[in-house]
Amino acid sequence: MGENVPVRFVLWVVVLSGCPIVVTDVARGYNDQCAQFLALGQLENADTACDLALQHQPKFWDALHNKGLIAQQRGDTKAAKKFFIEALRANQHMRQSLNNLGAIERADGQLDAAAEHFEAALNLQPEYLEARFNLGNVHLEQKKFQAAEKDFRQMLLVDGTIADAWLGLAAAYAGQGRHQEAAEFLEKATLLNVNYDYAWFLRGTNQELRGRHDEARDSYERCLLANEKNLECRKALRALTSD
Repeated sequence: MGENVPVRFVLWVVVLSGCPIVVTDVARGYNDQCAQFLALGQLENADTACDLALQHQPKFWDALHNKGLIAQQRGDTKAAKKFFIEALRANQHMRQSLNNLGAIERADGQLDAAAEHFEAALNLQPEYLEARFNLGNVHLEQKKFQAAEKDFRQMLLVDGTIADAWLGLAAAYAGQGRHQEAAEFLEKATLLNVNYDYAWFLRGTNQELRGRHDEARDSYERCLLANEKNLECRKALRALTSD
């Protein structure tokens, strides 16, 4: 009785306004469980584990971020924003929280605010590909095609094997009326992933736009081979063959 059991602290410390936030191994362990449950889609268990982590350290930024992900998956964007903001207040380097805040703003149609969040995340880590991709898509939606081109080029410099980045670059070129160059990027996307039905659809529409109807027909057929339930490709192929 009365034996002192030392509490082992990990080196997870963030200093905020001169006050250190220390995270114990116990809090880390519960947060790890929370993340594992999240990956399995077990939101109730994830919520419970994250709550236990926050009981040990109410400002544990990773647990706050995971609570935001849980709320986001439940469709409660108001609560999700609250948790992401709390995570950033605890640790201003939480680029994932900035990225998720940007995604929420984008879904709400607040494109300028979304871009600001993605840019802030990229200021913390320029190679953060998810934020770079999201920013590129916002620029496409804003019809800022040269900015989008830059985003997707930077993304491809980091990893040239991402088919969606080639599709984004193609969209940026198409927005500038450069359809021949866009065609080259669409081809690269389908070469990287021959089963990517959406890439085949976009390649077909590009070919059709340039009057290459036989090639477009082949692309739509390849799209349906990849996914026979793709209605866009089925409709496009029917329209092309009925002419």
